Amino acid sequence: MKIDTQPFKVLQVLLGTTALATSGAAFAQEQEDEEAVLGPVIVRGQFIPDEKRSTSEISSVLDEASFERTGDGDIASALSRVSGISISDGKFVIVRGLNDRYSSVTINGSPLPSPEPLRRVVPLDLIPTSFLGGALVQKTFSPQFSGEFGGGLVELRTKSIPDEFYLNIGASVGADTVTTGQDGLLHDGGGLDFFGFDDGTRSLPDSITDALFGTEGIGAFDQEELDLALSVPETLITFIDDRPPAHGFSTEFGGYFDLSSNVKVGANFAANFNNDYQTRQGRREQGLVGTAINSDAQPFDEDLSNINNAANLRDFVSTTQTTTLNGLAAFGIEVGSDHEITSTTLVLRSTSNDTRLEDGLQGEEESAELLEENFEFIENQVWQTQLSGEHVFASIFDAELSWRAAYGEAFRDAPFQREQLRARFSPDQGFGLTFAPSFSVGSIGVNASQVSFSEIDDQNIDAGFDFKIPFRLFDNAVDFKVGYGYTDKERDSFVRDFIFQATNFPDLFAGVRNDVLFSEAIAGTGVLDATLITNPISLDNSFSSLEVQAGYVGLDAEVGPYFRLSVGARWEGSDQLTQAFSTSLPDATFSESLIEGDFLLPTATLTWNPIGNLQMRVGYSETITRPQFRELTPATFIDDQTDQLIIGNPFLRNTEIQNFDARLEYYLGRGQFITFGGFYKDIENPIETTSDLLGGEVLQTFVNAPSAEVYGFEFEYEQTFDVGEWTSNEFLNSKELIFKTNYTFSDSQVDANGTVVGASINSAVGASPILVDGTDFIVDGRRLQGQSKHLFNLQIGLEDPDTNGKATLLLNYASERIRQTENVITGGVIPAVDEQVPILLDLVVSRDFRTLGQNYNLELAVRNITNDGYEATQTFQDGTVADFDVYDLGTEFTGKITFQF
Repeated sequence: MKIDTQPFKVLQVLLGTTALATSGAAFAQEQEDEEAVLGPVIVRGQFIPDEKRSTSEISSVLDEASFERTGDGDIASALSRVSGISISDGKFVIVRGLNDRYSSVTINGSPLPSPEPLRRVVPLDLIPTSFLGGALVQKTFSPQFSGEFGGGLVELRTKSIPDEFYLNIGASVGADTVTTGQDGLLHDGGGLDFFGFDDGTRSLPDSITDALFGTEGIGAFDQEELDLALSVPETLITFIDDRPPAHGFSTEFGGYFDLSSNVKVGANFAANFNNDYQTRQGRREQGLVGTAINSDAQPFDEDLSNINNAANLRDFVSTTQTTTLNGLAAFGIEVGSDHEITSTTLVLRSTSNDTRLEDGLQGEEESAELLEENFEFIENQVWQTQLSGEHVFASIFDAELSWRAAYGEAFRDAPFQREQLRARFSPDQGFGLTFAPSFSVGSIGVNASQVSFSEIDDQNIDAGFDFKIPFRLFDNAVDFKVGYGYTDKERDSFVRDFIFQATNFPDLFAGVRNDVLFSEAIAGTGVLDATLITNPISLDNSFSSLEVQAGYVGLDAEVGPYFRLSVGARWEGSDQLTQAFSTSLPDATFSESLIEGDFLLPTATLTWNPIGNLQMRVGYSETITRPQFRELTPATFIDDQTDQLIIGNPFLRNTEIQNFDARLEYYLGRGQFITFGGFYKDIENPIETTSDLLGGEVLQTFVNAPSAEVYGFEFEYEQTFDVGEWTSNEFLNSKELIFKTNYTFSDSQVDANGTVVGASINSAVGASPILVDGTDFIVDGRRLQGQSKHLFNLQIGLEDPDTNGKATLLLNYASERIRQTENVITGGVIPAVDEQVPILLDLVVSRDFRTLGQNYNLELAVRNITNDGYEATQTFQDGTVADFDVYDLGTEFTGKITFQF
């Protein structure tokens, strides 16, 4: 193995009670001189990285080299390689088996606003790794961070002021085996859909907007104008066409200049644009109660007696075009080596354009085969600007001050989400719209044509400072820390659902195309009337806010020559408000929930360096988790992924957590280590998603379980080997072998013994609490939602430092976890939905080249080599298994070239 002969910082050179720092190639000579005069010198922690040494907390660090090696384009994918972390829905972090509601994500110390309707955290697939200089994953709490710390903290860091001028221009192209060059679905939409913007096609007239989308109730509107405004044929015509390859473009540039010998000014700019296409084809068997039916069951089968009113059994195909457009601008000024002020503005934008067809059965109409068309165009955008500073005051004992102030906004706009439902009642019959009584059976015609509008606006203000004074006490180094933080988040949301109704719908119109049916010649004649849906649980407006003020103090001190103790406490006071009402009856349906809380959160971590490069850490802390806005808001919402109804519970309470951690770390060299750690968490009032039945329909809501516990252990091993020591082969003797692996075992138990508070929602009286036994909602002793017992990552890479050539094989595995919790009902249990996350085997190869005087980097990647698919299933008490959500993913091939100027 090569020994790094570059200067390195020796962490501790200890002799008696006197500490002596040495570094570089002179270390050997200094050691000989010291031994001659004073005796042997004891060296400890030589290879422990600065970040691991300067903090007592248990953490993992990703840097730009890690991003380059794995080729991950967004931070969600990169974080899935970290021990103890898995990703749900491709964008939300699960740390140590605790889903995203239990973790915090910040960028340069400030949280981002979120456009997600079901979550308060920003989706991490929006954040490209090219914008980041690194990421810290901290798994033990320290008081300078938010007290909402259950699983861990993910701190993202944008790139710092560059030391040289650079310009990189890149282009990428990608294909996968189930989408590219094959038939896919799309709908017309507007002229700017390709770029992720609506050109006005989906806009409504001002008169309709004022009448239906205000917060003062439903105003007067013209029925014919409404019918025409909601028709818009471009939003509901399905086409079938070959899907093109994914493609993208990026640029990064920056530099600096010296204003004087002591003042440096620099900037970083980055932008990227990507268009990706994904076709999913599979099966969904959802809403079954008691038992699954044969997974091969088809419409008009003779034996469908066990299908229930809530069941939907569908074969589906969908194609989604995802367009991302991101930008970063950062400016900084450095005054000497002691002062730096940075301004960072970040814009993240993602638009999903989805067309889906479903063919199958609905329980209440088991004698009919249904064909459902779905059209969605959803814009998500996040922007935030931050001003921050870091200062060292040499005249005040080298005291350090860091501060930040940030403001950001996010929105999610989903206009014209459409659903068209057609039916046939014999195999030789054509599919037709079911408005006409002569053609419809039961209630099919009620929801034959729906159109929905929803919008979320999220605002975030964050400010704070951290102050540290180093001093010596009894010849030991001590850091005294104090700080303050303020966060104010506000969210407005609304949903408007409309259906088209017909009283005298001609049978001859039943089979016409959507664009003909909703043309002005038909829709403008009063044949179809658009009607706003109102029902006893339709609270379709909500406002939420969360204000948090926090202060902390802490001490980080050497205790003798080989121990380091970090102790502190954080105080947080918060006011969390949620309000909801029905637009049709705003005065009578007001629902409000206010959660006020003051918490004192202690923390203590002890680090021991017993020998050489061995460190041991033990820690204890108390933290909290607040309900997310969507979980508290008793307004209705349809989950885009499952099409299931979601209703919040305004009677949720804060979750309180006790955390116990221990880890053993041994460092083999710079950036090379073996670690083994264990953790245990005692959770009071954990928030769990639960299923319920309403009018025969399965919906999702939330409750506080009485308690839960989480426990497990983590193992990591990373080492670099000099291949030249093993062989004299000319090609291999300049190469390094990079080997990284980690494994996490975690388990949990939810205690259902106690009382839980549900919510009864009625638009006439608002929300009222329902006290029920915990066993009526939760199966006692089951695992927490989202937790995989086993997580495993493996990286084997061959690298050439001379050419920056890298070839890395990556394996990512997460065992089965609960996607949707069970529902306990009279006479049985609707089982939980278990998802098997695909086992991903990837290969990433990249290298720098120089041709015709031009430098460039070429990267090739193959993802999901084994073509593993996605499976979510339900196993019933009689042993039958339902395919809740099953589809193929395909193997993905990507090429990227970056020109370096």
